[in-house]
Amino acid sequence: MLLKFVGYGKYKENKLFKVLACIAILAIILIFRVIIYFTGGTTAFVHIMYIPILLSVFIFGIKAGIITSIIAGVLLGPSMPFVVSQGIMQDTKSWIFRIIMFILIVIVNGLLIEYIVKMHDKEKKRAYTDVITGYPNINKFIEDLTLMIKEKKCNEFSMVIFEYNNMEMINQYVNHDIGIKSFINLIKYAEKQFKCCSIYTVGTNKFIIVIPDLDCITANQMANSFAEKTKKPMYVDTLPISLIIKGGIINYPLHGTTIEEIISKLRRVMSQCSKAHVITVYDNYLEAESMKYYDTLVSLYYSLQNDMFYLEYQPKVNVDTNEFVGAEALLRIKQDAHANLSISQLIEMAEDVGFINEITKWVILNSVIQIKKWQDSGINITVSINLSSIDLSDYSIINYTLKCLNENNVDTSSIEFELTERSIIEDEENTLMILKEMREKGIKISLDDYGSGHNSLVHLMKTSNQFDYIKIDKAFTDNINEKQNEVLIEGIIQAAHVLGIEVVAEGVETKEQVDILKRIGCDIIQGYYYSKPLTPEKLYEYIKIHTQ
Repeated sequence: MLLKFVGYGKYKENKLFKVLACIAILAIILIFRVIIYFTGGTTAFVHIMYIPILLSVFIFGIKAGIITSIIAGVLLGPSMPFVVSQGIMQDTKSWIFRIIMFILIVIVNGLLIEYIVKMHDKEKKRAYTDVITGYPNINKFIEDLTLMIKEKKCNEFSMVIFEYNNMEMINQYVNHDIGIKSFINLIKYAEKQFKCCSIYTVGTNKFIIVIPDLDCITANQMANSFAEKTKKPMYVDTLPISLIIKGGIINYPLHGTTIEEIISKLRRVMSQCSKAHVITVYDNYLEAESMKYYDTLVSLYYSLQNDMFYLEYQPKVNVDTNEFVGAEALLRIKQDAHANLSISQLIEMAEDVGFINEITKWVILNSVIQIKKWQDSGINITVSINLSSIDLSDYSIINYTLKCLNENNVDTSSIEFELTERSIIEDEENTLMILKEMREKGIKISLDDYGSGHNSLVHLMKTSNQFDYIKIDKAFTDNINEKQNEVLIEGIIQAAHVLGIEVVAEGVETKEQVDILKRIGCDIIQGYYYSKPLTPEKLYEYIKIHTQ
């Protein structure tokens, strides 16, 4: 800590400091000699002379300390009385012995300081060196970068961060040592390609190259050229290793003028890399879009935590009797912050970050509470709720649903879950087990957007015993007035009926569509022809009117 405080080592390159220090030490010696004389002689405060002696050792080293010891010893020697007031002089042996003691203390302290400095340098080197590759690490990078910016050593410089993408795969399937050796060889190869540049290891599979006096366009060309050369397999211990790398480029001062900005953007530039471009120059627009995406997610989470969502319910009507048979719960958001995004886009974002499960639970809880309110008003309603593939990853969604139903004294038959073909295909075996459990508990299951996925009929035949309903995708309903589409939908309806499944047509908007669906045997209709999604209060009024 003391070495750091005084800037140990830097003074050796500063001639002015050395001259001033030398003058100061000699001045202190002379002042202390006067103090010792006027306080009574060598019987008094002679030990204060160790201060300039040790200072000279600390600043200039052992040799300078010995010289200082001799000067101080002579000044306190023959001409300095033993007792000033009585005029008693020192024995020659006394002041010679004092000089010897000064020198011994200088040697001991000098060796100790040298040892401390050596250990300090060793620890500093260890703190600034990556233990695996032997190259400078992120600490050294930050220190050097700070110095470059502070001292303005060059008007601009570019930094290329490379990531060895398939290193973990090599560690896992080939050998961990081979993975490390291939990474070190990659850095050495980069060192040959990027001459007169500084290289830093900044992770288990990343390294940064700092290229002085170079714009990002030229740096991009150099980085792409390097990446192209690495496509050729590298031999490590006779094993051919194919390297997959990607890189990002940051330029000073174009992308940042402070160490904080540069470090932050170096961390984020890799996320801007695409399959089409192995090397990417940092793009402020893409970053702004990412920040916008992040802000939307934060706002979405805030909305959920602060009850800013609400539900609307779209009626489902029996096509033959025109009777109300249920409603689909549709998520809505109160605030205008997401006015430029649809609910489906928000849901997709929530799925991407694994946040969808919390939203689904919110929908389940509030739907069950609303069902209970309707029941208390004398109306029994079955509400269908959309599930994502993430919701079906384990049995927690079943347990949560049963908990909500039990706490509100609502029967399981009042809930229906809708899921898409995609959500089944992603983990079919596990999903079908969960669906089976749901149906055994009395929860109805609907296959949503039927026909929009691949091999829909094949999956329906394989999983028919898990579904109560299928919902024909709106894309089919929109074109049902075309004869070939009518025949196709009729075939779907007949196949579903053979399997014991009822059919719901969604997105129905015209009387012509209703008439055709009724003629070809569709069971239930949902769409704007009967009603748009309604608030709980308006749905209650709708049911009252249609049940009179």
